[in-house]
Amino acid sequence: MKKISKIAIVYSSTRKTDEALDKVTKIIKSSDCKIVLSSNIKKLNLGSYKKASTADLILVLGGDGTMIGSIRNLFSLNVPFFGINSGTVGFLTDLSLSKIDKLKDILAGSFLMENRPIFEAFTSSRKKEIFLNEVVIHSGSVTKMLDLELSLKGQVIYNLKADGLIISSSTGSTAYSYSGGGPIISPKLDAISLLPMFSHSSSSHSLLLSNKEEITVKIKNKNPSSCQIFVDGKKNLKYTNNGLKVINTKKTFKLYHPRDYNYFEACRSKLGWALPIENFKND
Repeated sequence: MKKISKIAIVYSSTRKTDEALDKVTKIIKSSDCKIVLSSNIKKLNLGSYKKASTADLILVLGGDGTMIGSIRNLFSLNVPFFGINSGTVGFLTDLSLSKIDKLKDILAGSFLMENRPIFEAFTSSRKKEIFLNEVVIHSGSVTKMLDLELSLKGQVIYNLKADGLIISSSTGSTAYSYSGGGPIISPKLDAISLLPMFSHSSSSHSLLLSNKEEITVKIKNKNPSSCQIFVDGKKNLKYTNNGLKVINTKKTFKLYHPRDYNYFEACRSKLGWALPIENFKND
């Protein structure tokens, strides 16, 4: 793999991050690598994009929120991302602060590369939002239920009554959807999941679909405009009579991982799975 010669750093401003930033900067400089950008995620601007576009790698220092925000802002530059975790779970950030010295291996060109899909959610041609993790449609009230109709390319597949629906990518399957009992989707699968939230039916379960499907969700309630639509954890869209549509943009973002990265080991260590991989080795 090619050695990293130029790097852009995006970080969230916390005490942990501030302490780690000094260590990261020293490692980068000792690896004969040039820092073309070092910016708080909240201060990214047009000048930041121009500088980041010249980098071989965008290093994100923070938690999953900082990682998701950085990718949403900068994925169009087609520069790979690598994360160092100074947050809590940090599923998309591979290195903990205690293992920060392993950054030297990444900079030396010793890494694995992975492409993850980017999706788009929209309720009209003028209001579109990309998402990496999930889009959530919710009634907006704990006492109100939505009457939902789900279609694939115009063909109705089922109706359900529920508080809401989580549409999750493989990347997002270890986030909010996982908390709601949704399936973990290996990033090697081209799949997307639909998870009803507190459905009023004992037969309503999560559904796995090809992530190349065009999904439409329509609300049959009398006053659907009161519902809320969250994209990657933020309230972004207003419901219209066109319904909520989700499509695969056919664009991707690149993630770098350490050479010893194992997706299911990350599930075990970060999601609290009980058995270490050694327990499955033959005697």
